Amino acid sequence: MGYFVIIRPINCVITFLSVLVGAWIGKGILVLHHVLLAGIVGFCVCAFGNIINDLYDIEIDRINNPQRPLPAGRVEKRNVIFLAALFFIISAVISMSLGVVPFLFVLCALILLFFYASYIKKTPWSNFMIALISGASFILGGLVTKNYACTLPFLFSFFIHVPREVIKDIIDIKGDKTAGVASLPIVVGVKQSFNLSALLLSILCLILPLPFFFTILSTTYMMIVLLLAYPLIIYTIVRLLQSPREYELVRLSTLLKISMVVGLVAMVT
Repeated sequence: MGYFVIIRPINCVITFLSVLVGAWIGKGILVLHHVLLAGIVGFCVCAFGNIINDLYDIEIDRINNPQRPLPAGRVEKRNVIFLAALFFIISAVISMSLGVVPFLFVLCALILLFFYASYIKKTPWSNFMIALISGASFILGGLVTKNYACTLPFLFSFFIHVPREVIKDIIDIKGDKTAGVASLPIVVGVKQSFNLSALLLSILCLILPLPFFFTILSTTYMMIVLLLAYPLIIYTIVRLLQSPREYELVRLSTLLKISMVVGLVAMVT
């Protein structure tokens, strides 16, 4: 079970769906084999990134997340390394069938994920890097169907992922300080990090209607976003500006993840 948990399957499924959304947005649902293969590649790339992240974070997780499979001793480190290598190979091999550009794109993403876990994660730029890599799943979908509208969900992804990653860094601040990690909340302070997150989420609220204004998506998209996504995002903005207590941060992070799923559904309806 630990080997299943370590890949963070929910995040991998969201990445799979994000690739499909990047391929489908504005075009409708096209069940094509190369689109599904791209989704599988996205799933595997995400799994690889999550495993590598846990491998480099063993000592930090002993403080922040002792229940994670590696610090809890529920998995063998050598087996986890093998699993990471397996997902790397699967991602690279399958992406070759998608064409030269998608293959190079996926290869770059894999390398950046390794570089992120081994170095960038310990810097204030980590939140922005992981947001760009996460949003790349939409671009991968757009590449396989030549769908330039994929840039819109990429933008949305960036403006919601950075605040969520900042919130997670605030939750982990104790272990990060012990490990010498210079995360954004440690460098600029928790209050400024809350304000930055609220600002980015406010920008997201402003740009969410763009697919509707550009007639890429219909009124159904706007209705779903207005009724389900906006309330969650606006509530999160208000709480961030009020400097929420530590016990609230996990809930705010979860609300943003739910908003992501709502957005994915809205963009394919």
